[in-house]
Amino acid sequence: MAERDQGLSDRSRWNAGRRAEVGMRVVVRRHLEAGESSHLYTDVIGHVVELEPELVVRRESGEEVRIPEESIAVLKVLPPRPVRARDVRAREYASALAWPGPEFEVVDGWFCRAGDDWSYRGNSAVPVLPWASCEQLDGVRGWYAARGLPLRLVDVDRLVSSDRMLLGGVPVAPSRIHADRELLLCTADSGELLARVESEAAAHGRGDARPSVVLADSPDDDWLGLYHATADLDPDRVRPAMLATAGLVDGEPGPGGHAVFARLEDGGELAAIARGAVTAGPDGAPRIAVSCVQTADAHRRRGLAEVVTGSLVDWGRGLGAEECHLHVFADNSAGRGLWAKLGLQPHHSLRHLVVV
Repeated sequence: MAERDQGLSDRSRWNAGRRAEVGMRVVVRRHLEAGESSHLYTDVIGHVVELEPELVVRRESGEEVRIPEESIAVLKVLPPRPVRARDVRAREYASALAWPGPEFEVVDGWFCRAGDDWSYRGNSAVPVLPWASCEQLDGVRGWYAARGLPLRLVDVDRLVSSDRMLLGGVPVAPSRIHADRELLLCTADSGELLARVESEAAAHGRGDARPSVVLADSPDDDWLGLYHATADLDPDRVRPAMLATAGLVDGEPGPGGHAVFARLEDGGELAAIARGAVTAGPDGAPRIAVSCVQTADAHRRRGLAEVVTGSLVDWGRGLGAEECHLHVFADNSAGRGLWAKLGLQPHHSLRHLVVV
């Protein structure tokens, strides 16, 4: 795969060695067959869906174009489309409301959440209002200190500048800031995603015989036992954070939102799970947040992750959610490939920082 990636990258004199990867936005100039057109070439612009056995690019219209390697004249990796800070903020707020933890409060523009000590989202503050700044963190630090917790922030691209972090008016030394793995928040149109799920079902030969999914209001113990982050933990310890959602009431976070838990059984065994929550950020647009997608080892490579995800997105559309979003680690190439197949593309990046 690495050799092919580099080979595709080498076709473009503009890429400076940057490799084409699944999910990237590219323009491909391809040779036309005789009789296709009076022109020798045509350009295909879209996102890479597959690299093997040949390049597949999905246009914005949803059409997938399969391009044999011998037809490629030039391949250029394009920068992501410009994203406005207010669009990032709206999605981060909706995402935080979908996973607020048992206790939450907005402090100096940061959505502070506590009571969840096991997930990567837990006990961390998200910048959700325009005035949230890394140069004004004393109030946020005090909120966490009152709960016996360290200062843990979500460093969101375009929203905050963590390299200018101040505490008590004093710059924080870089050696005191520990960064977790980079995350991507990926988004997709809900209708397009459901169409992709239908296409994947057909590709797996399921047609109308796809496994049925049950949506429950609470995760059972076996559900929590399958999810990798909670498998070895006491269900009573993790269930409160799983169940928690929040909404905006007169611009302030409070009770609201709703989470459901998808479970797919096959042959009497729990085969796949996922969590979904519908919330709305300050722009008022409901969004369906998908998380905790897991397939049992014995049931992998059957497209079941797509099935449970589709069931949640379909449920969310019933509540007005026209957009789906989820997190994926930037270095998780398999996960990024799966979500790219369903039309989920990176919107912005973020990291969790712990200040010691």
